[in-house]
Amino acid sequence: MTSRVGERDAHQFIVGTHSLREKNEIHVIEYKEETENVECLGVYSHPYGEIWQLQSCSSDKDLISTVYTDAKQGWKCNVWKLGQGPVGGGEEGGEMEADHMDQLLGLESVVELSGHEGPISTLRWSIVEEGEEGSPESIVTLDSACIRRWSLEGGKFDQKHCEKSPEIPGLTTGCFDPHHEQKFIVASQSNILSWDFRSNKSAESISAAHRGRILDIDYNPNRPYHIVSGGEDMVSRFWDLRNTKLPLNQLGGHTHWVSNIRFNRFHDQLLLSSGTDSNVNLWSIVSVSSAPVGELEGGSASEKEGDKLIKRYEGHRDSVYSIAWSSDAWVFASLSFDGTVVINNVPQSEKYKILL
Repeated sequence: MTSRVGERDAHQFIVGTHSLREKNEIHVIEYKEETENVECLGVYSHPYGEIWQLQSCSSDKDLISTVYTDAKQGWKCNVWKLGQGPVGGGEEGGEMEADHMDQLLGLESVVELSGHEGPISTLRWSIVEEGEEGSPESIVTLDSACIRRWSLEGGKFDQKHCEKSPEIPGLTTGCFDPHHEQKFIVASQSNILSWDFRSNKSAESISAAHRGRILDIDYNPNRPYHIVSGGEDMVSRFWDLRNTKLPLNQLGGHTHWVSNIRFNRFHDQLLLSSGTDSNVNLWSIVSVSSAPVGELEGGSASEKEGDKLIKRYEGHRDSVYSIAWSSDAWVFASLSFDGTVVINNVPQSEKYKILL
């Protein structure tokens, strides 16, 4: 699941299915804040295999990319355009069940990102903010062997513009550095590396950042060198890449693996974490944010609010493997292994503390 980042006027999410027996699909859904209803805007046929990763383009809301497994060819990655018309008949078309739309919509293949070795653990699409110029769009994938980056040239992705790192064993996850377009943060088992594409080597690193594998990493959108990581040791840790001897802060809040962790792009004191304990936690982490609550209001040190768990969302019955903020600052979605999508809001009381 991913937020439809290119759609800035609505709360839209894109969800892919992961089925061995059924034909897989991609669903575009929208949350209507006024009525608190969720509507399905379209269901697209993805008959190519189980969807393991899904990302959307920030500059074109109809471009997406998927990582999937092909029964004959193994792991594959492709960029697609969401088509407006139905798919054809035969193997890739056909009618949907009664609770679906009358007919599946089609995906148009833009380019296959080929050459991967083994499972593809991570797919990330760079975010170009609205009105931002001069920043090239790119996709980064991690497989069992190395980091690969594809750049958008002349309006399309070209295999000629693929950069490849030396072999790095045990890659598990990664994310873009929003402050340095030539850097990408990766986790190799329990270690963290800041990869610089210019030199094609690690610029900063953290050894043994967690006890066990790191399952997700995110970069603070407002503070350079500040990241957060979550792992199999059930904790989330905050780091400054310039001083990595000790974490800046640590959060518990989960009774099993921390599977996903995400900063709010607009208000970095808001943080989401999800786990294989079926819970989604919303945190206020003022100590490591760029604008702590209270400081902007001119309050004294004793009046400033500390880090806290705002709310634990227990709407899932299975492990939560995906979370995403919408293009708005206050709405987020979570997806569990059983296919349940839950959409929630930041509580109004917390929203007003940040805005007022």
